[in-house]
Amino acid sequence: MKVSPYFLASSQTLRIALAIGIAALPIIMAALHIVHAGISKLPGTG
Repeated sequence: MKVSPYFLASSQTLRIALAIGIAALPIIMAALHIVHAGISKLPGTG
């Protein structure tokens, strides 16, 4: 079975992107929570 270098490179990139996404998820969630809390404190937003 022959695997192309392009496939290897793209799967490696995908794995790195996935790892970064998983690592950044709590940070993203926290940032969204802070933004949402800040917006809900503004008058006229309920």
